[in-house]
Amino acid sequence: MLLYKESTEKADYSARDAKGKVAFYVLLWKRNGVPLDLFFNYWKNVHGPVCARLPGQYQYWQYHLEHNHGGILPHLDGINYTTLEDEQFDAIAELTFESEADRQTWFEASAILMDDEHNIFRKAIGYVSNPGNSITYVDRIQTGDPNGSLGILKFHTMLRKADGVSTEDFRNYLKNSFTPAVIQNHSLLKFRLHLFEEVDNTRPPAAGVDHAEDPSQNYQAAFEIAFLNNLEMEKFFASKEYLTAVQNQAKYIKQISLFPERAPYTFVYNSEMTLAGKRTSHVAELITKIGSNHQLKEHIESLMVQQKLVDVATIDKSKNWLFK
Repeated sequence: MLLYKESTEKADYSARDAKGKVAFYVLLWKRNGVPLDLFFNYWKNVHGPVCARLPGQYQYWQYHLEHNHGGILPHLDGINYTTLEDEQFDAIAELTFESEADRQTWFEASAILMDDEHNIFRKAIGYVSNPGNSITYVDRIQTGDPNGSLGILKFHTMLRKADGVSTEDFRNYLKNSFTPAVIQNHSLLKFRLHLFEEVDNTRPPAAGVDHAEDPSQNYQAAFEIAFLNNLEMEKFFASKEYLTAVQNQAKYIKQISLFPERAPYTFVYNSEMTLAGKRTSHVAELITKIGSNHQLKEHIESLMVQQKLVDVATIDKSKNWLFK
């Protein structure tokens, strides 16, 4: 299956994210003592499907990450590219909603997740964006609901605004200067920008999971950026579009931390649970690899998801389903 189109074809799937008007964007640190592979497996195969069943979601992605070790972004004077050890988070959960009311519905239902957070997280810092502040500007990746690696380079980049710069000026730089320049470059596969509100540090921790930190450690924005390969990435960084975009960047940004993506997983898409959301990421992968169309049939889904045994004789045979 084709996961992207060559940039020369100018295919752009960014419009498919438009209904996700607001976001909840959560940085996650794994619990001490839990091996990284166990953390990722539990999160995508146990915790994720529970979260997927909560109301209100339009999209729910998990991003499994590597730490920021530097050496990727060209350095500009006045900007810090180093991420301290205690700031090296392991993953991001991104949930989008069609309205702030839908997000509030999810928040009110999410208490059921708190006990499970204790099993795998030691820290979870959640950011929200208001309408118009989480936008996909370019997306040439054909698959919007991946369940595993896309075979491309993708990064999640966290930004702290410069001291003395207003939030308005910081956002104006990102939306009206940086973004319009970088999205003109055709080496770019994807660019998605988030502008965050201030973190509510009054939330209590959940059974040993920190939900707050010193405000000086908060981020004010993030963007997701992707390339086909290293060559296309280096072309991008050497391009006139990028050089234009970063002019005077140190005036607005004091720190940039870039986290490479290991793999993305999707549990809710277009307001519906994906196969991974219904059956876990691992089971979805097995069904896809073996090509088991039988597992997608209505009577199987009813049994596995709703625990309802449906008499196959009552199902419309005009659909030409094969029953075994």
